[in-house]
Amino acid sequence: MATTAIRTDSLVAAARAAQEQWARRSHAERAAVLREAVRAVRLHADAIAATVIAETGKPRTEAISNELYAAADQAQWLSRNVERVLRDEAIPFTQLHLKTKRAKLVYEPLGVVGAITPWNVPFAIPFGVVATAVAAGNGVVLKPSEHTPQSAQWVQRVLEEAGAPRGLVQLAPSDREGGEAVVAEPGIAKVFFTGSVAVGRMVAAAAGARGCPVVLELGGRDPFVVFADADVDRAVEGAAFASFLNAGQACVSAERIYVERPLYHEFRRRLEGFAESIELAPLVLTKEERRPEVVDGPLADEELFAPVVAIEPFDGEDDAVRKANDTSFGLGASVWTRDAKRAERIGRRLQAGMVWVNDFGYSFATGQAPWGGTKASGFGRTSGRHGLYECVQVKYLDADRGRVKPGWWYPYDERTATALRNALDVLYGDGVERVRAAWRYRRDLVHLAKRSR
Repeated sequence: MATTAIRTDSLVAAARAAQEQWARRSHAERAAVLREAVRAVRLHADAIAATVIAETGKPRTEAISNELYAAADQAQWLSRNVERVLRDEAIPFTQLHLKTKRAKLVYEPLGVVGAITPWNVPFAIPFGVVATAVAAGNGVVLKPSEHTPQSAQWVQRVLEEAGAPRGLVQLAPSDREGGEAVVAEPGIAKVFFTGSVAVGRMVAAAAGARGCPVVLELGGRDPFVVFADADVDRAVEGAAFASFLNAGQACVSAERIYVERPLYHEFRRRLEGFAESIELAPLVLTKEERRPEVVDGPLADEELFAPVVAIEPFDGEDDAVRKANDTSFGLGASVWTRDAKRAERIGRRLQAGMVWVNDFGYSFATGQAPWGGTKASGFGRTSGRHGLYECVQVKYLDADRGRVKPGWWYPYDERTATALRNALDVLYGDGVERVRAAWRYRRDLVHLAKRSR
């Protein structure tokens, strides 16, 4: 079913009608729905996994671990933390001239947001985006990949069974034109997009033309950096998993492996041997069956999205960092070493939104961990408290009884200007300097105090 601009209008209107009621529910009430969503995921686990397998050809292990665990953990974390993260936040005033002030930050829903999600993780990605938006009080128009519409239907069903208002989550199953309609729709307050760099840039441009903010997760060419002191068995198995998970059709696939030269030949030999034992599901879009490939690097700076990994040696930390960062992408990265200090040192230097040590990608299924990248891999975050912040409008709300008139209001005069200038040293000087300034400009301070009535 194509989703035309008119159809998108009606989807947004329906979502908004439900959202206006949903936004008035307390954080505790929303949390209760999310707790029920965890139960619903468990209840329908086998059916959801079967749907994912039918649409993508994923191995059952991946359909469970990458889809169901990620969804359940996300909903559980949100249920336990949405009230803490989004409750009103008092703003303290330490400035002397603002002692009569009280203020707080209020986190308000955006309204109805749009989510455009891919086929490679057809349940967990849309569920995570939708659940976070709903937890923050929003409605959602979800445009899933036209290749995996039934997996996305489970997202809507799970949340409605959990107690979310009917209509709060609207599905827009369609082709690319449907996605364009969602981005262009004036009633969409923000767009969350996961997909290719080329399409993501078009989404950002189209949304920006109407002043609509976006969160983009645009894939990557993740580096996998192995030092000579690494646990070789773990690193080889980790490299195979990181490179060939979902037949290489993962945004955080390790497409570039860098191995410190003393370990390089042994590591490559063992990885090639391990790869020969792996049976992969066919590629989702082409249905092509491919064997895992380990090839010589470097390759062109473009996302492969296939079971292919390039490998090359490096000499020392600086060389490793230079090669790892030599890409336009910056989604994830991993460092493999027994030296904890080195791991953190290298991790801080890598240009990536997420860096894992002696592991790969696990934080995707961890509700409290933000997910997203830098450079061509996009901007903004989903999941965790930063994901919740992406789903709200931050409002500064002041409270003032109006009993004190600020000394810098009209009428202006030269003495007031001089007094304000000298008060700058009193308010913002360092240590003894402030005390001296307070004594030196005491008459000016009295003048400002008399004006503040």
